[in-house]
Amino acid sequence: MKKFVTHDGHKISLDVDPGNSELISLLTDIIPRLSLDEILDGELEKRLNEANVGPIRLSAGDDIKQLIFSLAMFNTISKPPGF
Repeated sequence: MKKFVTHDGHKISLDVDPGNSELISLLTDIIPRLSLDEILDGELEKRLNEANVGPIRLSAGDDIKQLIFSLAMFNTISKPPGF
């Protein structure tokens, strides 16, 4: 599991073979130039299409942390009486 930071500041984890230094070097170069939305839209796959790489899996842990944080913030905002 290797962690990267996108152009828009999101931390993502990818399941990458630690022995594949060429792939890690490519990802280290490409991912900071992309936003999370671009990665989810398949831009990373397009850029890695020329290289013969195995499957890469995006970790959902950071998205879950963001959802929990958003829910906590929503719950702490004072609501008018009666709601």
